[in-house]
Order: sequence, then C-alpha cells, then structure tokens
Amino acid sequence: MTHWPFDGMPAERWPEFEIATIEPGRRAVHPVRAAVRTLPGGDLLLVGTDISQGRRFAEKFRFAALWGIGLSTLAAALAGFWFSYKLARRVGEVTRICQRIMAGETGRRLPVAGANDEFDALAASVNRVLDRLEEQAVTLRATFDSTAHDLRAPLHRLRTRMDALLLRSPPPEPAVRESIESALREVDHLQRTLATLLQIALAESGAPLASAASVDVAGLAAELVELFEPLAAAQGLALGCRRDAPAIVQGNRQLLAQLLTNLIENGLKYVPAGGRIEVAVRRLSDCVQLTVSDNGPGIATQDRLRAGQPFVRFGPGARQEGSGLGLSLVAAIARLHRGRLELQSNDPGLKVLVELPA
Repeated sequence: MTHWPFDGMPAERWPEFEIATIEPGRRAVHPVRAAVRTLPGGDLLLVGTDISQGRRFAEKFRFAALWGIGLSTLAAALAGFWFSYKLARRVGEVTRICQRIMAGETGRRLPVAGANDEFDALAASVNRVLDRLEEQAVTLRATFDSTAHDLRAPLHRLRTRMDALLLRSPPPEPAVRESIESALREVDHLQRTLATLLQIALAESGAPLASAASVDVAGLAAELVELFEPLAAAQGLALGCRRDAPAIVQGNRQLLAQLLTNLIENGLKYVPAGGRIEVAVRRLSDCVQLTVSDNGPGIATQDRLRAGQPFVRFGPGARQEGSGLGLSLVAAIARLHRGRLELQSNDPGLKVLVELPA
C-alpha cells in the first residue's frame, strides 16, 4: 500500500476497501476486508485479507440459487398443471356420466381408475348407491306393471257387463240407466287414469326411447291445432299456430303428439270463453322450442314447481273432470326425449315451454 485507504479512523469494525495491483499482463483491483487497531504509541495498525474469492463464490452461489429457484418454480408449476389437468379430466368425466345418468341412461356407472384414491372410493360408493336404486326401480316397475295388468282386466270385464246391462231387453228403468251410465263414466275415468300412469311409468323408467325417428314438431303442431280448432271455436276460444318449418327432432311421434295434446287440452279446460291459445314452434341452433301460451288464469309462481307432479291441480279448472296427470305426463315425455319443461307467466295467463334437443 502506498497510502492510508481511509479518511481518518474508520467507524466500521470490519471496513472494506480496494487496492490496485499490477499483475503479469494486466492491472487488477482486489477488494480487501480489514481490521484497524490503535497501537500504544498512537500509530494505527491495519491488517486485511483479500476477499475476491469469497465474492466470486457468493456471486456463483447467488446465480445458482436464482436458477434453482426458477427451475423449482417451473417444476412446481408443471406439476401443478399436470395435477390440475388430471383432476379436471376426472371431474369432467364424472360430470358427463352423471348427466347421462340423469338423462335416463341408468345403466351407466362412474369410472373407477384403479388408483385407490379418494375419487375411486367416491365412485365405488356412488356406484353401489346407483345399483341399489336400480334394483329398487326394477322391483317397483315390475310391481306396478303387474298391478296395472291385474287392474285392467277386471275393469274391462266390468265395463263390458255394464254395457250389456244397458243393452238388455227390456231396457232398465231411467234411474237405473242413469246410475249405470254414471258408473260407466267413472270406469272410463279410471281406465284413462290407469293408462296415463302406465305412460308416465314407462317414460320415467329410464328405458331407451322406443321407435325413435325424425319428427317434424312444426308439422305435428299444425296438424293438432287444426284438429282442435272446431272444439276451441265451440268453446268461444281462438286457437292459433306459429311455426318455423321444418323443426326436426329425434323422438317418438306418438308420445310427442300426446305431449302437445295434453298442453292444448289444458288450455281448452282452463281458459274462459273469449280467450286465446297459441302454439308456437321455433327452430334454434341446438334445439326445437315448443311453447303453448294462453291468456287464462295461469298458475301462481309458488305453485309452478308442483304443477308437474302427479295429481296436482290448481284453480277453478280443478273441479272439472280430470286426474291432474296431464302436465306430469308432459314432463315425463320431455325428460324421455332429453328435453326440459318450464312453466312461465304469460302476463296474463300461462306459457308452457318445452325444449327438445335437435
């Protein structure tokens, strides 16, 4: 050193400074960390060491640490992305299977990957529940079908015997004849109710749609409106149809005709004279939208969710002849075709919306 590197006595305990040296072929600057002590005579003693190697090590360590943190972060991000993708794929697969089960494919089950993880345990438990529910549904359908079959035959024999009583000679007394005719009406009502319950049970059974074919809902609606127009006119009602032709869906024409018939008959039953019923069919991008709207008394908002349940009736029309199964059958047929039923206010009146996948 050729001069004192500080201005006076340094305040730090371990001060640092640089010294310039002449090395072979170049001029170098070395960092130094030193200690300064005062000797008894007042002189200052400076002892230092070159810290170039330590700084180079610290620089290399910092560089390696940054790279390590970066690579660790990247690895963690990739691992997280892979785990998230795997989780989303399994959740998506479970969701798709659940949607297909809800759409009526009751024989499907949630996939078990064999990883023995929580998803497999959950899928196995849900599958056991589905198996049990399917067994109960099969037992219930078999019991219902057997009961319905056992009821149809006696009802048919009873009606035949009543018809024979009406045709016997000499004819029965007027009071007896009126009683027999009243009993016949009750038997007919019971037979219609039983037939409707069988249709609902078939639609709700989850069985594949039988005789599925291309059906033009717009053409079907026009035919049924034309069929019911004389009856509507006799009741003082206007019945109209608006449609986009064609509006094709895959379904059972007879069941779809029953769906439309029930909706039109509900309007004829509940809408007072002077009212209007309109059937509209629209072709959307992914579905066919069928609406039957009227300007009658409608259904209160709090009652609409119950309107599709069996034997539920509302308003003054509830005192008329009927079983309260019309909308229940409509809902079952819509579900059988993987569609949906929604009741809305027509302000005034009721609008029944049915969407069927195209």
